[in-house]
Amino acid sequence: MALLPSVASSAMHGAMVPIATIASAGSTSSILFTSIPQIYQDLIIVGYSRAGNAVSGASGYILLNNDTTTNRSVTVLSGDGSSATSARYTGSTYEFAFSVPGASATANIFTSSISHILNYANTSTYKNILTRAALDKNGSGVTQLTCNLLLSTAAITSINIINDGSNTWANGTTFTLYGIRTVGQ
Repeated sequence: MALLPSVASSAMHGAMVPIATIASAGSTSSILFTSIPQIYQDLIIVGYSRAGNAVSGASGYILLNNDTTTNRSVTVLSGDGSSATSARYTGSTYEFAFSVPGASATANIFTSSISHILNYANTSTYKNILTRAALDKNGSGVTQLTCNLLLSTAAITSINIINDGSNTWANGTTFTLYGIRTVGQ
């Protein structure tokens, strides 16, 4: 049985408990969370991200437990204020999460994203990730909703957030991992 912090602890107040924050110095293409405690109901990742390479845009992917099998399905809904698009993929080796502006896009514009990983410690259910993201690319705004399904029942012990291709995360990119308490926890 896990010991809970004392009532006086600030960790006892609120349903979202911060686990870790990782900020990019601009030289890495991945942000890795490891040794994730298995005591919460769900996980939330709040991101503020941009690609550091001279591209107009890139993509952020989430890799759970370093599992690169093709047991995934991804559905993406996007809107830019004048049109909406949808796409569905199967057999991917990563979970697509969100689009990010690159160094060639308008300066100082980052993607804001929230990824919700459901039942991450449950070993009898497949793993789902729901991501909401918003960004500006050279003056054109985009919002996205991404739904990922990984056909694995393994408890999530590591999360790698990867920038696609050879892109790096720009300086100022930050991801924070939170645990969501269960009722009565």
